[in-house]
Amino acid sequence: MTAPVTSPPAASRLRSLITSVRGSWRHRPANWAFGLLCLLGLLLLLHGFAPVVRVFPGSALLALVLLALTVSVGTALLGRIRPFRPPPAGWAWSGVLWGATAAAGCAVVANTGLQGVWYKSAGIDFGSQWGAALTAPLNEELLKLSGVALIALAAPALVRGPLDGFFLGAFTGLGFQVMENWTYAMNAILLGGGVRGSADVSQSFVTRVVVTGLGSHWAMSAVAGTGVGILLAHGDRPVRRRIAPAAACVLTAMFMHWLFDAPLLDSVAGLAAKVAVNLFIALTLFLVLRHRARRRARAFLLSPGTPLSADLLTRGSRRRALRGLPPARRPAAERRAAAHLEVVEEQAVLWRP
Repeated sequence: MTAPVTSPPAASRLRSLITSVRGSWRHRPANWAFGLLCLLGLLLLLHGFAPVVRVFPGSALLALVLLALTVSVGTALLGRIRPFRPPPAGWAWSGVLWGATAAAGCAVVANTGLQGVWYKSAGIDFGSQWGAALTAPLNEELLKLSGVALIALAAPALVRGPLDGFFLGAFTGLGFQVMENWTYAMNAILLGGGVRGSADVSQSFVTRVVVTGLGSHWAMSAVAGTGVGILLAHGDRPVRRRIAPAAACVLTAMFMHWLFDAPLLDSVAGLAAKVAVNLFIALTLFLVLRHRARRRARAFLLSPGTPLSADLLTRGSRRRALRGLPPARRPAAERRAAAHLEVVEEQAVLWRP
């Protein structure tokens, strides 16, 4: 690969920023809060579902295997569609961890409390029909979003704009989604009297992953996470100009969640329509953000005096260039390309054509 040489000032500044973030990881209050809240959420989940696991260990293990399969496929797909290159593994899995532990565990407690408010204030019938639609969008979206914000504050060099917020939110929502699927599978075992454990788990998996998974938590949190990316984007845009679009992203995610849980369009076709609406919103936002990032990156690479090649912007072009090099030279070329992409990704956020 004929890798171009980055401008030393830009590259050195970016390396210094990343080094400082990594070096201060253990000392940031956001990191301590992140770890303690993840532990709290895990303990809450264990407290609530340990009895079911003890009585039905085989079914619980099957649900756990399906959970792991969903996470593996989901993270691979999200990493593949991210522009330029896959996300840093630690960054992505931090989102998954928060969603699966802190957000999911705290949501069990918060949802139970708020559901009780609806039952008490509006009656059993209203609470049964509308409780989930009024509870989950508020509690769950804010709990997932708080994890996105903590990770973004702990690693500011990795959340540079809306697109980074989109993917961090998607990974966080994916973690929540798979853990929620596991808790629903455990509840399905209990509702079935424990006589069809594996069948109940499999049916829950098909319903919540195959049928509704494409329009569930990952999509909602991706939209909400975009708001965090807007607020914390690198650049000089005033904060007052960021608040409205960031709030719009969060409110849109809450609307998506409300629509998903609302007792409307109560049929198979209606459920498919809800999933399609949520998927359409998330994909449309992603395509717009990706188009803008690619346009800015290409404009930066093609600008006069930029010693970088626009021909190496895509994964495929880099793979083809590597195949044209002798094997001994490929590791060094890959390292140079990674350093160049750090600069390009940063400029995709900052560049204004």
